[in-house]
Amino acid sequence: MRATQTNPSRRSLSPELNTFIQLIKKVTARIGIRSGRFDLYDFLEAIYRVYVAWKRSKTAKRSARALATQISLVHRKGMSPIRVLIEATLPDADFKQKSRWVRALEYVHSEDVAPSQFRRFIGGHGGVAGCARLAVEVNRKRRRPGGDWDN
Repeated sequence: MRATQTNPSRRSLSPELNTFIQLIKKVTARIGIRSGRFDLYDFLEAIYRVYVAWKRSKTAKRSARALATQISLVHRKGMSPIRVLIEATLPDADFKQKSRWVRALEYVHSEDVAPSQFRRFIGGHGGVAGCARLAVEVNRKRRRPGGDWDN
């Protein structure tokens, strides 16, 4: 009989990390069942809660790396833990949409919004798209020497 070998680089998730992921997956399952206009906010709020908890415990990068390894996600340099959480829970979503969600959540976190105030903040700043747009204005990823496209 042949023994099966496990991949040593593939570690099981810690119980705490697994609890966070199960919370997000439960919210994701609810989104799949009902498709209301604002149901996406439940998903993004769950992602934001996990991210804030990781940041408070100072384990965001380590937890994101462990999660990326567990789901066999290629972890690129500079990849946000928010992106890893979104990839782990909704891998089939449109990549541009995921990018918009990450930008919006990074903006919300940069404004030090408590998870309990998440919906109010998002609603007051033009929704997810509005927060993503504000993130671009506040912190440009690339600077063009000649300015923007429309001078």
